[in-house]
Amino acid sequence: MRANLPLASALDFVEETLRDHGNRAFENPPKIGIHPAHQAFIHAMAGWLPGQRRAGLKWVAGYPSNHKAGLPTITGLLILNDPDTGLPICVMDAAYLTAVRTAAASAIASKYLSSRHVDRIAVIGAGLQGLYHIRMLSLIHPNVEFQVVDINETAVQRLADQTDSRARIIHVKEAETAIRTADVVVTATSRLDNVAFRFGWVKEGCLVLPIHVRGWSEDITTASDVLLTDDVDQFKNYIVAAGSPYQDISRVLGCVSDVIAGRIAGRVHDTDRIAVFNVGLALHDITIGSAILDIAEQQGLGTVVSY
Repeated sequence: MRANLPLASALDFVEETLRDHGNRAFENPPKIGIHPAHQAFIHAMAGWLPGQRRAGLKWVAGYPSNHKAGLPTITGLLILNDPDTGLPICVMDAAYLTAVRTAAASAIASKYLSSRHVDRIAVIGAGLQGLYHIRMLSLIHPNVEFQVVDINETAVQRLADQTDSRARIIHVKEAETAIRTADVVVTATSRLDNVAFRFGWVKEGCLVLPIHVRGWSEDITTASDVLLTDDVDQFKNYIVAAGSPYQDISRVLGCVSDVIAGRIAGRVHDTDRIAVFNVGLALHDITIGSAILDIAEQQGLGTVVSY
């Protein structure tokens, strides 16, 4: 059973949570994880939003090789807790909410940091993240053209069929071709060990949104005019833990939430090339999961367990 959350509502919840983050009204310790297999991870992500009275933890795994066995790449569980007693009040699947909140975070970043005119968006990867990014970004940029890059043309067609949008979707074979003309670039791939994308391909005024920290040339952190993340402490911790190839992260200006709160400017010039590393906030999982729980309770979905 699935309690579907309207995507426009998800955008509102994520933006509200970013305002809480920008006002320092949160606890979001850097995620911890283990890595039992090559390119795989299992992470624990805890968060507390005192203003919303929401607390919980997501236990999420990413296994890029799962597709060979017909299994999803991202799996996980979200546990929500009563902040007054600590008792768990809900356990739900976390794959859907992860896809929704990740794309929503990118879309809100684009709302505040894109140039004034966005005509073309490049999405690298036609999987679940590619699909939800197109759905979310279409709400921020109606009628935009999406150039989708994937070696599997069938996957691109399936993505187009699943997208409820007026946006035009075009299959492009080469990432460089799509990136060079894009006003926004989303690299919606799983972990990449080698450089697949060159920051030199990025045109003036472009916003770059990597879903995974790896895969871009090292100069994304040094040649970008503005370098942001969703949480500075978590980003720096993750860079060290993940063995990232980016040696110089000293130019991280702050968080997207700092831009929303008016603490930093974000985009100053239309020609600024901006890179935003959204590593993933547990706060977003908790606020989206809580909204899904509210819908499930209203519709009588789920199973009540006594303990």
